[in-house]
Amino acid sequence: MTRTTTAPQWQLEVTAMTAPAGIRLCGEVDISTLPTLELALEILVDRAGDATIDLCELVFIDVTGLRALARAAILLRTAGRCLRLRGANAQTLRILGLFGWVELFELLY
Repeated sequence: MTRTTTAPQWQLEVTAMTAPAGIRLCGEVDISTLPTLELALEILVDRAGDATIDLCELVFIDVTGLRALARAAILLRTAGRCLRLRGANAQTLRILGLFGWVELFELLY
């Protein structure tokens, strides 16, 4: 079963995934959609096991969104778990690398 959360004024859609356990992001992450992402990440971190975030349909993510992903990865790693990013584009990977955050994630292509 998947559940989708979206708000009309926001340009981000978050869909829960069961196999693999995680979320799919579609649209844009910026300061206006950051609260939606942070809530989804909080729920994801509170679940048991590793987590996957599918970025294949993500058009844009700013540094505030990447920082939120890095914080979630650190929380999971502290608990002995892993955060996987699937489908991160070259720009996202470049920014994660510039901030030294890329090693926080297991990258899936």
